[in-house]
Amino acid sequence: MALLAITIQSSLSVWNLHYACFAFSVHFAYNIASIANKMSKFAEKLQRIYRGSAPALGFHKSDEAESPPLLIMANLMKTGTAEANALVAAGIDAGIVSAKGLSAKSFGELVKSVGDVPLGLSLESTEKEAIAKSIGRGCDFVVFGLKTPLEAVNKEGLGRVLKIEPSLEPGLVRAINALPLEIDGVLVTGDEPVITIERLLIYQRFTELLNKPLLVTLSSTVTADELSSLFEAGVNGLVLPEALSAEVFANLKKSAGGLSRTTKRRTRAALLPRVSGELEAEVEEEEEE
Repeated sequence: MALLAITIQSSLSVWNLHYACFAFSVHFAYNIASIANKMSKFAEKLQRIYRGSAPALGFHKSDEAESPPLLIMANLMKTGTAEANALVAAGIDAGIVSAKGLSAKSFGELVKSVGDVPLGLSLESTEKEAIAKSIGRGCDFVVFGLKTPLEAVNKEGLGRVLKIEPSLEPGLVRAINALPLEIDGVLVTGDEPVITIERLLIYQRFTELLNKPLLVTLSSTVTADELSSLFEAGVNGLVLPEALSAEVFANLKKSAGGLSRTTKRRTRAALLPRVSGELEAEVEEEEEE
């Protein structure tokens, strides 16, 4: 019996060592890839949440593992320096500002105000020259639509978020996965004042079709129950409207922090061929621990 116990203990020790080595290799490979590709801070943060973090050596939870599983982003279009500082203190994960009518001076002041928080530009123009001028100001990532010239946003180290309408045909949504341009996330626009059942169904369907993080825009703040429903539907990040107070963001961050311990969520579906040759989605659920 003693020999059996020693054998089991030795096997567990070997397994733990292998698992720890695997965790280290995942972190090492991820960091090396980030450095080699000069990944934007926002893209790195989004991918970490979307794919999850490997446990640190010794199986102790790291700060990364404790980060909320859903990004809270702020529209900073009409935000002054003091307001931006307050939002940063409230814990926003990123900020977005429209490039339309934005001066280089205003953008520079906003960059200083947000500090290490990733700041992105929403590109309203489809002219390559105007886009190049906006990107040249030094943003961490850009948000752009389907009409944007491919070459205009194909810049190394730039985070890229593709903006689509909820009505986009499912075949085109799935085709985003095979774009030659690396897309870090897909943003679904919308201006509905409340989270409707229809909108949740759309988010769930897009989650099944995409192998990329899903972000959504909101026209107002959400309740804790709505936040949980969005998370269950597979949403990875929220873009909140302008003029919301720092207190609202702080409360949302607090609510998001408890999602991983209590919520089951949908994952991307595996697309399986039917007998007819069409693709059938098999959806799995995973429980965040």
